[in-house]
Amino acid sequence: MSFLLWVEETAFAEWVRVSFIGYPIMIACHAIGMAIMVGLSVALNMRILGWFSGIPYPALHRFLGVAWIGFTINFLSGTALFTTQPTTYVTDFEFLLKMAFVVAGVVTVALLQNAVGRRAAGWAGGAAPMGVKLIAALSIVFWVGATVTGRLIAYL
Repeated sequence: MSFLLWVEETAFAEWVRVSFIGYPIMIACHAIGMAIMVGLSVALNMRILGWFSGIPYPALHRFLGVAWIGFTINFLSGTALFTTQPTTYVTDFEFLLKMAFVVAGVVTVALLQNAVGRRAAGWAGGAAPMGVKLIAALSIVFWVGATVTGRLIAYL
């Protein structure tokens, strides 16, 4: 816990917490990163689930590189936001639930990126196998869960 107290007392954490531009910059970056990662992930998931069949898998697969850039923006800005009150966040149910959803979402995107990149060309009629569809559906649930619980952190 002493490490978390030290993090909370750093000049960087103080800048993010109280400066006129620190918090707005970090929260804006967090929203942008989330929009990129979640938006592109959900688009791929919906395609896997049978929507937008006119979009070829390779086109969506290429966008996953951009999704990971969005995730990196989210990770960095989220880490900055975390520094403002880590001693509170590590015991906050909504924060911990959000982080569980984020980890699960990242795992599903990585699995789907691999499946689409390696096997989509062999899917009969462009329809993903049931196991891949299940992962896509779970991915949507996880990203919606991360988004909702992330917003609730500010209010609960």
